[in-house]
Amino acid sequence: MKRKYFSALLMGALTIASVSTFTSCKDYDDDIDNLQNQIKDLASADQLQQKVTELQGLINTNSNTIKDVQEAVKKAQLAAETAQATAAQKATLDDLKKLLAEGNYASKEYVDKADGIIDAALKALETGKVDQLVEAVKEAQKAADDAKATADKAIEEAGNAGDEALEKAQAAAIAAQEAKDALAKLQNSIGGGYSETTTVKDAITSIDLLLKADNTGLDALDTRLKVIEDALKTGDDATSLATRVENIESALKNIIGQFSTMVTDVQLFNIAQPNHTGFNPTLNFVQAAEQANVFPAEANVADKQLTFEKGKYYSGEDSLLIRVSPVDAELTPGSISLLNSQGKELDDIIDVKEVHRYKELLYGDTRAGGVNSGLWVVKFKAKDLGDNFKAAAETEVYGQPRSILYAVAVKNTYNTTDKAEEASTRRVTSEYGIDLNTTPAEPAWDFTVNEKPVRWIHNRYVATESNEQTDQATGYWAKTYAQELTWLDNNKPATKVILTGDDQNAEDRTGHTTGDWNDGVDNRQRYTILAVEKGKPITIDFGNTMGIKGFYVTLDEKFAQESAPSELNAWNSYTFENVGYKNQPAKLFEGSKGTITIKDMNNVKGDVIGFRVHAVNYDGTLTDPDGRSFYVAVGDVKTTKNLGNSDLTWNETSKKFESTVVLPADFSSYDFDGSYNWEIVGADESGNTPNWNDFTVKYYAEDGSEVSTLNNTVKSVKFILNNPMEFIDGATYNVTTTLTKQISSATAKVCTINASFTKKMPTDAPTFGYRDGFTKNPEYIIPTGGNYKVLASGNKGGTFDLRNILIINNNTSWNGVDLFDEANAGVFTFNVAGGTYNNGNLDKAEATGWKYIMAVNNSGEQNLVDNSTERTIKADYNYYDISKRKVNGNWFRGDYSVPSTSSEKIVYCSWMNTFELDVNKTDMKWSDNNKVTWKANPDANGTKLHFNKLAVKVKDINLLPVKTGVNGSTMDTFFASDALAVVEGKHGQIWTTSTDEKQINPYFSASIDATGITLKQISQHAIPSGVKGGKIWFDVKDCFGNVKHIKLDFQILSNGVDPARKH
Repeated sequence: MKRKYFSALLMGALTIASVSTFTSCKDYDDDIDNLQNQIKDLASADQLQQKVTELQGLINTNSNTIKDVQEAVKKAQLAAETAQATAAQKATLDDLKKLLAEGNYASKEYVDKADGIIDAALKALETGKVDQLVEAVKEAQKAADDAKATADKAIEEAGNAGDEALEKAQAAAIAAQEAKDALAKLQNSIGGGYSETTTVKDAITSIDLLLKADNTGLDALDTRLKVIEDALKTGDDATSLATRVENIESALKNIIGQFSTMVTDVQLFNIAQPNHTGFNPTLNFVQAAEQANVFPAEANVADKQLTFEKGKYYSGEDSLLIRVSPVDAELTPGSISLLNSQGKELDDIIDVKEVHRYKELLYGDTRAGGVNSGLWVVKFKAKDLGDNFKAAAETEVYGQPRSILYAVAVKNTYNTTDKAEEASTRRVTSEYGIDLNTTPAEPAWDFTVNEKPVRWIHNRYVATESNEQTDQATGYWAKTYAQELTWLDNNKPATKVILTGDDQNAEDRTGHTTGDWNDGVDNRQRYTILAVEKGKPITIDFGNTMGIKGFYVTLDEKFAQESAPSELNAWNSYTFENVGYKNQPAKLFEGSKGTITIKDMNNVKGDVIGFRVHAVNYDGTLTDPDGRSFYVAVGDVKTTKNLGNSDLTWNETSKKFESTVVLPADFSSYDFDGSYNWEIVGADESGNTPNWNDFTVKYYAEDGSEVSTLNNTVKSVKFILNNPMEFIDGATYNVTTTLTKQISSATAKVCTINASFTKKMPTDAPTFGYRDGFTKNPEYIIPTGGNYKVLASGNKGGTFDLRNILIINNNTSWNGVDLFDEANAGVFTFNVAGGTYNNGNLDKAEATGWKYIMAVNNSGEQNLVDNSTERTIKADYNYYDISKRKVNGNWFRGDYSVPSTSSEKIVYCSWMNTFELDVNKTDMKWSDNNKVTWKANPDANGTKLHFNKLAVKVKDINLLPVKTGVNGSTMDTFFASDALAVVEGKHGQIWTTSTDEKQINPYFSASIDATGITLKQISQHAIPSGVKGGKIWFDVKDCFGNVKHIKLDFQILSNGVDPARKH
C-alpha cells in the first residue's frame, strides 16, 4: 500500500513543483504553500488527520483575513521565480528521498535507480552541474531497458497462458516503455546543461514512471489526489481561496476515510458490564411538545429571543461509545449508520451528528485509554420521533412488544480494485445491542456556578449580609422587601406567572415562615458567598439536563438593598461581560452552559455582587418564575509573587535545616487579611508530597524581629524543616501560599506566593586528635573477658576505648555539644582499615555508640595486637535522622554521615610490649640466685632456679586499662595468673647453651614450670676448667599471641670435682 501511496504522491509533488512560486514571506502564504508537504509526507492516518486539523485551524483562525492571504499570493506570483523555484524543487526532492528510505515502495532495482536520480538532481540544484545526473540517468536507462526486454519476453510466453496473464504482461511492458521515454526526455533536457525550470521537473517525472513500471492500477487514488492539485492551482478571489482550502480538507478527509485506514472491527464498549463512562446501549432521545412562548418576553432584556410554537416538537440527541480496530482508524459521520439485522439503515430517522475520539480517563472495571485507544463517541440526532421512529424502535412478537436491536455499522476500506457497487455496500458491524427510546423532557432547575451547585451558594432569601430584611412585605423592613417567586409545584412550570385566582401557579417564597432562616423553597441564606476573581470567567452550567433550552443572566437588582440605592449604583458602575445590567441586554446562551465575567470594578478592591439566572425549558416553560440568584464575593485580579529559592542548611544547635539567608518578601502593597497554609507543590522523586506541618515558615519585620503571622509588615521569610526525613537530600521543593481577603462571608484570593527551597546536606564534620600525653604508639588493648589469661589454643582479641586517647577539636565539645557525652552517643563512627577479623576475614574495625569502644578480633593463630603495625584511624560524623536518599534502588530514611578531615595513626599494643626482666634489681639480683654446681655424682633431681627470685617489670604498667595478672614484680606471678605461657622454641620448650651460645645443652639440660627452671647435670666425666656458666633459653607468649624470647645467665660451680679430672 505504501508503494501505491508513494507513486501517487509523486504525481502531486510534480504538479506542485510546477507552481512552486506559490510562496510568500507571510505566515499565511507559507501555510498554503506547504500544502505540498501535507500531501507528500502522508505515511499514516494520524499524520493525515493532523494535517487536516492544521488546515481547519487555518480556516477558523484566518477566515477574516482571506483577502490579505490572496493579496500575498498574488505578490508571490509576481516575485522572482528562480530562487523560489529552486528552493521548492529542492524541498520536493528532499521529501521524495525521505519517502524512498521508508520502505520497499517498488522493486529494489527501480528504487536504487530512482534514489540515484534524486541524489544527482539535488546535486544539480546545488551546483548547477549535471554530470552526476547524466550518469544516474544512464544507469536508470539500462534498468528500464532490461525491464522492457523482460516484459516483452513475458508477452510472448503469456500467449498460451490466458487473457489475464497477457494483460498483466502488456501493462508491465507499457509501464517500462513509459519509464524509458521519461528517462530519454530527462536526458534530452540535461543535454544542454542545467535548467532551473525543467531539469528537476523531468527528474521527478522519471522517478514516478520508474516506480509505476513495477506497479499499476492507481487511477482511483490518483484521481482523488488530483482534486487537491486542482484546488491548489485554481481561484483568484477571496471566496475561492477559502473554498480551495476547504476542498483540500475534504479531499484529505476522503483519503483518510476510504483509503489510508481500514476498520476491521467495531464493538459497543463495555455494554455488558458496569463502567463509569456515562454511556449505555440505549439511545434515549428527549422530546418536548412546545408551548407558545417567547423567551425572554421583553425584546430588550437579552440580545435575542427564543420562540416556541404550540404543536411543534423538540427532538433531542444522545451518544454511544464504540471501540474500533485498528486503534488508529479514522471515523467520519458519513461512514457510520445504525443497521438492524435485516440490513435496514435508519438514515431517514436518525442522523449521525458528529464523531470524536474519547479522551477521558477510564476507571473502575474498564480497560482502555490514551488518544488512540480506539474509543469513539458517536452523537446521534433524532430527525423524527413520530410513528416512523416508533415503528423502528419496537415490534410485536407473539402479542408482546419487543425492542428492535441495532448495530453500529462502519463503512470499510475502499480499494481501487473494487467495483463501485461492492464498495458502496461493504460494512463492518458491531454486535446487535442498541435499542431506541424516547423520554419526555423534564423541567430543569438546578445548575452549578464554577462547578459548585447553586443550592450551596448564598442568596438574600431573608436578608442582606448587613441584616436588612428582604422577606418582610409590611412593617419597618418593607422598605427593603423584595419578592422571590417560586412555582407552587416545581414539576409543573409555566410560560407565564399567575399569582392569584384559580389558575395561580406561583407565590412568594413557597413554604417560608417569616423570619425563619431555615425554611422555604430555595432558602440559601445560611450558605457562603462564592469567591470569584475579577476578569476570570464565571461558568454557569445546567449540566446534562433533559430540559434546558437556553438562559441569560442579569444583576439581582431587586435584592440590591444594602444602603439602597447605593449598592445597585455601585454594581451598575462596574463593567460586566454577557450580563444584563444598566439597560444593556444580556447574552442569551442557547444550551446548558455559558460564562459571565466581571471585567472591571472602578478601582474597588472587593465587593459582593448578586446575579440572577433566567432559564427556559425545552417546551418553552420557565425553569423558575423570576429566576434564581446567587451571590459572589469578588476581589481584585489575583496576582502572583515569586520569592525565589532559599538554601536550607543544617544548624547543629537547633538540630534543624534552616534558611541560610532569609528571602526578601515585601507584602506591604497587598490588601489582605489572611493566608492559606503553605504547602508543597507536587510530589518529589519518591512520589511523596511532604505535609504542610513537615516544615515551618517564619516571618521577619524590617528590623529583623520575628513576626508571628504573615501580614503587611513582613519583609522577609525563612523556611525550616521540621521533619527532614520527609525531604530528599539535595532536592528542591516548590512551595506556595495564597494571600486572602475576607469579603463578607467569602474568602477572596488576592495573591499567590511562590517560593522554593533546597535541602543542602552538611559537608563539615569536627576534627579529632590525641589528648595530651597520648601518642599513636602504644594503644593498649583490653583483652576479651578483661583478663590476660593465655588460651589453650588460638589468640584472644580485645577492645580499646577511643575516649581515653582522642579529643574533639582540641576540646570535648563541638558547636556546644559534648560529643563524647553518653547523651550524644554515636555522633561519630570511627574506623580502622584492616583493624579486625570478621568471620575469619580481615575487615574494617568500627567504633560508635555510647562508649566508642572499638573491637579488635583476632582469628585463630592470627594476631593484630602485634605492638608494631601502624594503622590509620578515620571517622565519619553522623547527623541523626536527617536524611532521605535512595540506597540500592530503595528509599532510605535515617542518619547522614560526613567524613572528618582528621586522621590519626595507631598501633595495637599488648601489655607485653614493655615487659622485661629486671635481673639487676636491688635485693633480688638474678646473679645471686642462678648458681648450679657441677658434681662428680650429680643430683638426680637437679637444681631448681626459682622464678620468685627473678625480678621482672612492665614499664607501662600505669597505662594499662587492666592491670590484674600482669602487675607482679617476679616472674612466678605472671605464670601463676596464666598471663604468660611457655611455647615451643627452636630447641624445645627450654634449653641451655654455652656462654658463647654455640653449644646446645652442653652440660645441663633444663625443664620449666610455673615456679622456676630445673637444671640437671648431663652425666660426663669431666667439664672444661674454663667453663664458669651458661645460658638458659625459653619462649613465652601472651594472650594475643605475641611471643617473647627469654634468655637467662646461670653460673656453674665445680664443688666436689677432682681437679685432676678437669680438662
